[in-house]
Amino acid sequence: MGCANFAFKNEVARLRIAIEHQISHVNAFFNQASLQDCFSTKTHNGFLIAIDYMKGLLTSPGRRHLTAISQNCSDFNNQVFSHFMAQSTWDHRSLVEWIRNIGWRLIGKNGALVIDECANPKSGEHSVGVQRQYCGNLGKVENCQVGVFMAYVKNGSRLLLDYRLYLPKSWTSNSKRCDSAGIPIEHRTFKTKAELSYELIVDALRSKIPFSHVNMDGFYGSQPWLLTLLEALGVTYVADIGSDDRVFLEVPEYGIPLKCNPRGRPPSQVKVLNTTPIRVDEIMRKIKRWRILRVRRAMNGFLEVNFYALKVWRIDKDIQEPLPVWLLIRKELEEPKVKYSLCNGNHINSWDRLVKMQSERYWVERTFQDSIALAGMADYQVRNWKAWHHHVALVLLAMLWILREQKHLLPEFKDITPQDVARFFLIWMPLKEKTSSTVAEVTVKNKNNRKNSRRSKMKRKGRPIIE
Repeated sequence: MGCANFAFKNEVARLRIAIEHQISHVNAFFNQASLQDCFSTKTHNGFLIAIDYMKGLLTSPGRRHLTAISQNCSDFNNQVFSHFMAQSTWDHRSLVEWIRNIGWRLIGKNGALVIDECANPKSGEHSVGVQRQYCGNLGKVENCQVGVFMAYVKNGSRLLLDYRLYLPKSWTSNSKRCDSAGIPIEHRTFKTKAELSYELIVDALRSKIPFSHVNMDGFYGSQPWLLTLLEALGVTYVADIGSDDRVFLEVPEYGIPLKCNPRGRPPSQVKVLNTTPIRVDEIMRKIKRWRILRVRRAMNGFLEVNFYALKVWRIDKDIQEPLPVWLLIRKELEEPKVKYSLCNGNHINSWDRLVKMQSERYWVERTFQDSIALAGMADYQVRNWKAWHHHVALVLLAMLWILREQKHLLPEFKDITPQDVARFFLIWMPLKEKTSSTVAEVTVKNKNNRKNSRRSKMKRKGRPIIE
């Protein structure tokens, strides 16, 4: 017990020194001119406002809306933050490109790009992109906004690098609605989530991010045209598919069938002549020998799964040529859950490598959880196009900062998590000190706001105003 207690105290002392030493790295991070330039406009640089907003996302207790950030973390009031988010012309794309450049280097080369969507419930109909649609956070159709995101992951390190807001047709077909939300003209053309995901991947290629492959869930894997485009770009993908999706078990031969019936016109459409497609769940049921493989470290050791890989040919009705891929089938050891994926990495012959590639999508869910819990990604009270994009860009910057501090500590202190690092920010960026004067001021402001809100509601309803 004595040795264990000594080791515990020794590690606590070493970590305390490391936390105090990190303040110099914090200053170095924010003193980069290239970062500060991301917040410049023709008349003003909002860098200090951005840092206070990000500080609020990381440290403000409870919901991290503009008023809470102002009251707990900054000398700027909520009106300054509101203008900075919704009206200021600083370019969020410049910040996203800066984050992308730094982020993949922190994680390392040959990570995986993971495409997935994140939905946040929203009431009303004025928040940009809001509509009744499937909300993954709730697992049902609900009024929400949906963003398509691209994460970069490797060996458990992860970071969101880019995003697109999905605009349903109910928005892109309504110019008045687009005007009120401040949606730029060039973004008013309807694009599916799959088309947005393709844009993200193309941007990653233009930015020369050295990724090994792209992971996508079953929604994107069910779009044959998307997989064909990625193959044309030379991108290796692992795309989940449904149990009822079909593939060919042998090389399909395409051609026009011979006329068998003397009556009628001769066949003119190209078809597969030598084989018929088969459902992937039928293939799974015929597997007799699974291989048990390790996927990643888990809390109780290693996560192991049943795995099988088979060379097949996928179907794209617009392409009359063989499209060889791996069919990856993963079955959990302790539950009947089965996952099917297609991978065009035909040069990869290691099942260990294939199962790990298939499993990378797990980390994007963790990335969303971290961004929501630690950086308030879902805690915004903004409505227009510019504010939504500004908010998400600053969330990505906050998560980059967490990743950077985590990387600085990891060589000496193993298993430091993003949640651990988030606690350090309260030391590096303490909350505002509360006094009787500040508490009284906030209380009176809140009271007056409630009073004005009541007056406004009564006026709209044409009712007498009772003080």
